[in-house]
Amino acid sequence: MRRKAVDITAKRTIILLRASVMSQHEISRKLNISRNCIYQTINNFNKLHTVATKPGAGRRSKLTDRNFEILNRKNRIYIRRFRNDLKRFERSQPWVHKGGGVGTWSYLTCHGLGSIVFYDGSLNSDKYIDILDQHLSTAYEKFLPQSPRKILLQQDNARPHVSIKTRKYFKEKKINPIPWPANSADLNLIEKI
Repeated sequence: MRRKAVDITAKRTIILLRASVMSQHEISRKLNISRNCIYQTINNFNKLHTVATKPGAGRRSKLTDRNFEILNRKNRIYIRRFRNDLKRFERSQPWVHKGGGVGTWSYLTCHGLGSIVFYDGSLNSDKYIDILDQHLSTAYEKFLPQSPRKILLQQDNARPHVSIKTRKYFKEKKINPIPWPANSADLNLIEKI
């Protein structure tokens, strides 16, 4: 529970007793007020030359006009705008939610990296099959004469990689991808580079 605030007459008495060369300890005993309160009263009087409470002290009322508005509650994005400003909405900039997404696809062999393919938007199984049609055959032609062993295809468990359409495509082309264990980073080659 908070203590009761010291009134102005008690503060004036503190200043008068201090002017009469009384110590803070003696003043606190005489007036039955804590030494900390007496110390703060004397310091405030030395700074402001008054014992009155400063205007605006204390907690603000909840009904006062706020100078900021919440734009996004989830990410706690605030913007400072005065509510009486008539052009406050003209000064805000539009927010672009989506767009500008570019994806990349490439392959990695023991002989080096392959060419990078850029695609727009998110990758689905149709786009993935088109990319494999265009670029996987060139990878096999480029590296098959150099490696006499069977070429293995490794990919993670992304949805376009394990979809039914992609599996049918692999069966038609007789490609056997390495099974990828769920939640395993042991076979992830890209993280090792």
